[in-house]
Amino acid sequence: MIRKHKKGVIAALSVVLLGGVFAVVNSVHAFSSNSWATYYALKRARAISIDGDLSDWADTKGFTMAQEKFFFVGQGMSSAKWKGPADLSATFKLQWDEQYLYIAVEVVDDRVTEPHGSLVQGLETGSWDDDGVEIMLDNDGCGMPRYYIGDPKHHEFHFVYSATHPFVFDNFWKPQPGAPQATFTLPDGTLEPLAYPGEVMEKHEITREFSGPPYHGQFAFKKTATGYNLEIRMSLPGATMKAVNDAGQAIGFDIAINDNDAGAGPLKQQLHWSGVNDKFWRNGQFFGTLIFLNR
Repeated sequence: MIRKHKKGVIAALSVVLLGGVFAVVNSVHAFSSNSWATYYALKRARAISIDGDLSDWADTKGFTMAQEKFFFVGQGMSSAKWKGPADLSATFKLQWDEQYLYIAVEVVDDRVTEPHGSLVQGLETGSWDDDGVEIMLDNDGCGMPRYYIGDPKHHEFHFVYSATHPFVFDNFWKPQPGAPQATFTLPDGTLEPLAYPGEVMEKHEITREFSGPPYHGQFAFKKTATGYNLEIRMSLPGATMKAVNDAGQAIGFDIAINDNDAGAGPLKQQLHWSGVNDKFWRNGQFFGTLIFLNR
């Protein structure tokens, strides 16, 4: 998936006033040029069960993507086929503690389908063509411009919905000097770049490995009357798991929602919080900003 490049890297000393608390944020990377793409996550105050039931999150403020501005434009996708929030929209919420990041996503999707791309062995289709949620993380907040298979700090995770066999994939790319730039061919023959020259794609499923080190992760989907929920708990290697007023650092974070109504072929449409355009899945500088706060 590709997005239109907008550079905006700012290292700054920022003073944040939120809830009457002054916090100094050192060397915050201004990842996204979109004004809405900063999320302030409160520290977990009670137990969270990773079961897809989001009742644990009732008092947590979320961010809702239900406008055309959140639709990715590229690879033949746009909001042109969108029928409104009941067709596709989503609300996400985050919490944290000293060990884990917690993520809850409520997806409204009028036609939820079982995976097909994740089951294909080749690279002509994959988890990016299935209903599910993409989570991007830049754990140390450095704005990593490229990240590869085997990098535990900078990531693109794909959580693929299924009622019986959900999948997790992580970084899809590895360096290969001299490799031509990977591209996506549009119906009119136009080529859109998928990655940078000198790197190649490889499907990297970690469904079983996700529960072990370094992520110690758990995830659960739950089908709902209007779509599905996803709940995630995972460690963030290399992150400073402290509130910003306790010398914590900002983390790069982004989320995309994939929608395939046909259960075959490419995506119908995709929601995206921060990057919206250009190669957000390859460049952490397009991510939004995640800041930890104490309650």
